[in-house]
Amino acid sequence: MRKLDKAFYLRPALDSVTDFLGKVLVHNTPQGRISGIVYEVEAYPAFFDQVHHGNKKTPRTEVMWREGGYAYVYVIYGIWYQFAVVVNKENIPDVVFIRGAIPFEGKNIMKRQWNKDMQEEELSNSPGKLCKSFLITKKQYRIDLTGNELFFEDRDVKIPNKVIQTGKRVGISSIHEGFDKPLRYFIKPSLISIPNLLVF
Repeated sequence: MRKLDKAFYLRPALDSVTDFLGKVLVHNTPQGRISGIVYEVEAYPAFFDQVHHGNKKTPRTEVMWREGGYAYVYVIYGIWYQFAVVVNKENIPDVVFIRGAIPFEGKNIMKRQWNKDMQEEELSNSPGKLCKSFLITKKQYRIDLTGNELFFEDRDVKIPNKVIQTGKRVGISSIHEGFDKPLRYFIKPSLISIPNLLVF
């Protein structure tokens, strides 16, 4: 088990995006430790197309313009938090968007965030559900991902390139140039061998 260091985040989005697959997202919360194995991500490289709202520096997107290793958290539809990872060097606003993770540790904590019964596989199979189950809110905006609260671990989960699938990014309006770029990367959760991972 190894926490990802700063060097991991200082690479461009297009170079690092698939390396997030199989990594373990960890949130140490007051309720306990929550973790999950990332299986779906999207790349948002800077100045690549019109889709990425971080191309313009604003008070909301300022964190994207920092060097890699910070959390970008925002809200859509007024209710759902979304979580992306700032990558690359300073003044290049690349991010990798985390879309889905397999619940690993703290599953009971995740389930308590919902006022209805949720199957384990439903707890974090979309960006909004992931943030709710992982207790990721605006409080984690700009958090240093090399710290001890919200971070990623490498537990030596090997993802062969041949099992990584691609598709266009989800929820992007066709009015934006670049909406159909195949920058979503995902694997079938069933391909990840959970029993081979150790719980601490």
